[in-house]
Amino acid sequence: MANMPETRAASTVLNQEWYPQIVHNHHQTSPAWARIFLPPFRSPVNPNINPGVTTGVNLVGTAMAQRFALKKMPGVISHTNFSMWWNGGMRTAPYYHNQIGILTETAHRTPSPRYYNPDSIPKSVGGVTSDGTEIFYPYPWKGGESHFRDAVDYMITASMGILAYAADRRQDLLMNMYLMGHDEITMQGKNVAFAYIIPPDQWDQGEADNLVSILLQGGVEVSQATRKFEVEGKSYPAGTTIIYAGQAFRPYLEDLMTKQSYPDQYQYPGGPPVPPYDLAGWTLPMQMGVKVVRTKDKFKAKTEPLTQISTPEGKIWGDHGFGYVLSNHENKSYALVNDLLAAGVKVKISESTMQFDKRKFEPGSFIFLSSEAADNLVEAALTDQGLSFQGLESDPGVKSYEISKIKVGIYKSWRANIDEGWTRWVLEQHHFDIDTLHDADIRDKDLTIYSAIIIPSQRPGGILNGYQKNTYPDHFTGGIGLQGTLQLKKFVEQGGTLITLDAASDYAIQQFGLPVSNVISRLSSKQFFIPGSLVRANVDTNQPLGYGVQPEIAASFSRSRAFKMVLMSRKGEGGNEKTKMAPKPDVTTIVRYADKDILMSGWAKGQNKYLKGKAAMMKVGLGQGEVILFGFRPQFRGQPRASYKLLFNAIFSGSLK
Repeated sequence: MANMPETRAASTVLNQEWYPQIVHNHHQTSPAWARIFLPPFRSPVNPNINPGVTTGVNLVGTAMAQRFALKKMPGVISHTNFSMWWNGGMRTAPYYHNQIGILTETAHRTPSPRYYNPDSIPKSVGGVTSDGTEIFYPYPWKGGESHFRDAVDYMITASMGILAYAADRRQDLLMNMYLMGHDEITMQGKNVAFAYIIPPDQWDQGEADNLVSILLQGGVEVSQATRKFEVEGKSYPAGTTIIYAGQAFRPYLEDLMTKQSYPDQYQYPGGPPVPPYDLAGWTLPMQMGVKVVRTKDKFKAKTEPLTQISTPEGKIWGDHGFGYVLSNHENKSYALVNDLLAAGVKVKISESTMQFDKRKFEPGSFIFLSSEAADNLVEAALTDQGLSFQGLESDPGVKSYEISKIKVGIYKSWRANIDEGWTRWVLEQHHFDIDTLHDADIRDKDLTIYSAIIIPSQRPGGILNGYQKNTYPDHFTGGIGLQGTLQLKKFVEQGGTLITLDAASDYAIQQFGLPVSNVISRLSSKQFFIPGSLVRANVDTNQPLGYGVQPEIAASFSRSRAFKMVLMSRKGEGGNEKTKMAPKPDVTTIVRYADKDILMSGWAKGQNKYLKGKAAMMKVGLGQGEVILFGFRPQFRGQPRASYKLLFNAIFSGSLK
């Protein structure tokens, strides 16, 4: 996604300026009782990668291993844990640019010395035998003293092994890179794409622009039609984005734009699955909700190169003496709404459809009055964001809810949690006013100042108990605890909105006694397994929490959750009467996993039996407030842009009057 500035800086060097033949990513640590991990990697290999890259990785890794062996440096292990499938890391993204990506994982990650008892060497290391008979661990390390200096020596030796190989084979490496690029440009076949077309009629034009920016950042050549053209019997206007597949970085383009089909891999026949290294599926148009047409038919079009995205200026339709209407289709709209609220502008959310000439604004659209502050922000949004507005001459006369000032609290455990960081990043990008809440804040702070509190994805034990006592200073141990849990429950019962993401939903269900169950919580990986994939989900767009979201989205599912409502029972008076059913719980399903074609991209096992039609997002009433349970992560790593608005709407729901 190139979300981080350091990622964009590295991508610019690798894919637009330097085009290195080899990229070496130093990491730590290796499996215990090994000194360093080197390629070759384990299967599977992504079929979009040019075979010359895979064999090149094996050659470089083998040359490095030989250098270690001849320098009498034992403990080099290969072919374990790391695969060549994921397109998201410093050594993996280069594969799709015809570059040899090398990962090394070096032992001894701290400055402190450590002693490994030679009498305690395990029979296997990293899944392979450690007696010297394993082809991918032929020179095992036998233990003894381990020092920080050893890690430095192993890293230097690994780098010198690559440099020596590159110096000896420099002409071959250059020629091989040329040949791979030539093959990708001239590729033929009945299933080979000719081009990808991104039409201008998008649900969220801002995210369509972001998709093109990501491709440009990765060195993909992009064109823009200067006249209308026709493909497969359909006409496209001038301004349509065309990405011809016949280019050197075809593997990168194809891999990001088409679905992944991860191969079935099991530990043994009938056994549990072998988990992928990181994600199994990530197709960007699915995640971002962007309409893309892949065509194998050749066509001609008048085009010009597109080297950067320039946002066309937005429009104001009609007189705006009274106010404005802003569509909720674009993620950028929510950032502007937060800017308006911060400037003291009153913003309302419509509850019904508004029609202006041929322009229809669906429920959930934003309405605000003209003022100096509002007019200034609208003028800036026209040019900077390309947002368009419907002007209002008078009150549109529709039922609406006013959004009060938003203040969001995000729980941050002292146990490092990357999902908290991504949640904070996504909300910062969209100008939400946020506070970080640590364990003590949850226990002791006045939580009523927050319109919504978010608990990012984290296992219930980590939230509740945190680090054990005596493992860290007391301030960093103990988690939220019972006191914090009671405080959160009180916050909701008094009218607050609590939002729990993925694993954190189990915490809320268990601790608050919600009438909901996670129906896949007790299934083994042999029964049900979806690791880092995209699954089809249907959104109830008639519900305020579903406003502005497309009816069908790709939910980012990584060993995530699926819910169903549980009807509670209670004893009759006197205790001896028949059990009576409690009143029907206040539970509303906002998003459901699809009934068919559930897997969109990646790998899934058991989805048709266990996931079909189950709830993916629920709103549960508790006292005067509500708990909003997400079974998946709508903001996962800043990737699934099409589901962002589900999170934004959940936050807004805590501020509606």
